[in-house]
Amino acid sequence: MNPQVAIIILNWNGWQDTIECLESLYQNNYENFQVFLVDNASTDDSQENIRNYLKGKLEIHSEYFKYRKENKPIQFTEITYDENHDIKIRTEADLIIIKNPQNQGFARGNNTGIRAALKIADPEYVLLLNNDTVVSPDFLIELVKTAESDHKIGFTGPKTYLYDDKDVIQAAGGGSIDFLRGESHELAFMEKDTGKYDEDQEIEYVGGSCLFVKREVLEEVGLLDEEYFMYWEDVDWCFNGRETGYKSFYSNKSKIWHKYGTSSQDHFKTYYHNRNRLYFMRKHAPRKYYRKFILYYIKEVLKESIYQLIYQRNWHMFRSLVKGTIDGFKLKTS
Repeated sequence: MNPQVAIIILNWNGWQDTIECLESLYQNNYENFQVFLVDNASTDDSQENIRNYLKGKLEIHSEYFKYRKENKPIQFTEITYDENHDIKIRTEADLIIIKNPQNQGFARGNNTGIRAALKIADPEYVLLLNNDTVVSPDFLIELVKTAESDHKIGFTGPKTYLYDDKDVIQAAGGGSIDFLRGESHELAFMEKDTGKYDEDQEIEYVGGSCLFVKREVLEEVGLLDEEYFMYWEDVDWCFNGRETGYKSFYSNKSKIWHKYGTSSQDHFKTYYHNRNRLYFMRKHAPRKYYRKFILYYIKEVLKESIYQLIYQRNWHMFRSLVKGTIDGFKLKTS
């Protein structure tokens, strides 16, 4: 059991996190993988620093591992992305850098990596991995074991701990959706690891920080919905899979650490969370819950808007709430 895995990592002005993630990845015990690093039009020195790391010219120091010189240089090649150009390159390089001319966001950026991986590597599995994570040596072995245990497991996720608090769980694979409130609830969120979540189990969705997907899911369900840009696209993908008969599963022995909550500004996050929350609910909420959710949502947004505008005098947050709500209703569902 050694299926090929294509690992998609997005980078946007975050090379320090990215090379720490890569170093942990190249010290993992599963060998049959190829990395597709999508740079979303970084404006810092990301590409140069990542190249230097791959060449063995830039060391990374981390409390999670000891830097290894002996596995450098890491062979890589670079592709300039053009959505109108069919990728025909075939390469045995360990890592392929895809240079985007603009920031495509999480959904489209990952789709760019997935499309390239399907043409270049022809993998049996695809793994979406956040660049602000560090992985354990056996994380990929365990993801493969869980995914291979049932042909109907389409999405698999690890036990994800907080990077700054090693024994606190951010999520046990992913979680579930409260359709009355339109909220996602991560399993084991911010709980100390006491062994309570040491069994694999089915969940409603796998979190996007580390999302392991079978090739056949991509072929039957499709890729990420690019309307989302960022937030909720991972939940939507898993629910699309559920509606096609694929399970989402938590793999308890697969472990990673995540720099939780460092990826975006508050007003930016507020806009996309509210817009995409509405979009998701319109796509997936059972009819008996949807009307109750809308009433709850309007009351919640009105209360938060008044608080931000009158008490906080935060125009950016107020505008993000209102614009996110309006745009969420405007998005067309298929």
